[in-house]
Amino acid sequence: MELILNFILEFDVNKLLYAINGKQLREDEIISLTADIRDYHNKLRKQKNYLFEFGKTFNKEYTTDNNKYFDTNVKISRKMRSGLTGFRDKIFKPFVKVTRKNPPKDSATPQLQDRSMINTRSYSADLFGLSSYPPCVKELFTAMIEFYEDLDDCISEGMRILQEEKQKKQDKRYCLERLIAACEKSRKAQMHIIKAAQDEPKLKEALLNSAELTGTSQNPVLNAFKKDSMSEMFAAAFFHNCLPSDIGKITLYKTCCESGNDAMMMMAITLFGDNKDKIKRINYIIAHFDSLLPDICKRSKIPAYKLYVFMEWCDCVMGIESFLNYFNKYYKEHGGKWDTIGKSAINGAKNRPIKNKNSNNKVDYDREKKEMLNAINDLLSKYMSLPASA
Repeated sequence: MELILNFILEFDVNKLLYAINGKQLREDEIISLTADIRDYHNKLRKQKNYLFEFGKTFNKEYTTDNNKYFDTNVKISRKMRSGLTGFRDKIFKPFVKVTRKNPPKDSATPQLQDRSMINTRSYSADLFGLSSYPPCVKELFTAMIEFYEDLDDCISEGMRILQEEKQKKQDKRYCLERLIAACEKSRKAQMHIIKAAQDEPKLKEALLNSAELTGTSQNPVLNAFKKDSMSEMFAAAFFHNCLPSDIGKITLYKTCCESGNDAMMMMAITLFGDNKDKIKRINYIIAHFDSLLPDICKRSKIPAYKLYVFMEWCDCVMGIESFLNYFNKYYKEHGGKWDTIGKSAINGAKNRPIKNKNSNNKVDYDREKKEMLNAINDLLSKYMSLPASA
């Protein structure tokens, strides 16, 4: 890979002309070589298109469809190498000058690229340049330059994907977010089994005792999940190191094991992280949320900006919709008297301070936010012997 990158960077028209003259290539040989490179380039273009499409989604998906626990470097390198197969034979070999001298028996045979005149470091510039050569030479040069540009793009994109993956693996919160999304996707795909298990206790028991969901399956992903659950540590460890089928087993196991309370706790862990003390504080505030609101709420609904400030305070891993599903359920189960609100209301509240800057009727959102945060901390200090911040 390094050899090819260096060759691309150092390639110029004078090096090509020097090699053509040194090898004394005929016009028909140059035309044939140009056709070979064009054909090779067409194959590379297909690989480039695939690689760029692959790069758009690869690091957004938690699972892979490859062999378990594979090294991503191998996968990306294979994709890039498939575009480089034959590079040395196509580019270097036509310019190897044949010598009749036999090298000493104890000496190593020089590599193809080292014997190729087009890869030499010592060459002289052509006095008259490309314009003094027949059109077929210019066609060859153009074909090589266009090929190298796409080849360089392929290598750069492959390295970008690898670097991005490395960064994502270090972001445990991102890994957890992708894991949750993968589990939700799997849950929807298996909904018919999940509903049947919920309705039929015997089926649920049979699933839990099946080889796939017990330790006898020797599935490292599922076994690790049973110990760490939906923790950030677990999510980071298996990001791009498990199959969709592994997530399917996790989702099925989780669904079969959880009761109503377990389901809420699991939802809370996915939203706020595997921190039981933090979840207790959040749940306490939700249960007493009415004490943070005015005596009369407009249209009998929870004020959107106050709820948005609370969502920010919770440091929710997931999106607004997931947060609201949890908040609204817990709030109503604990006697909340006001009507709950939806995603569009929270989005509106989120953008309100920005719109406020250009408004004639300005609202002091900084003050409102500070008052809400102080009220949250006062509520925790008053009713619980827990830290006042999450």
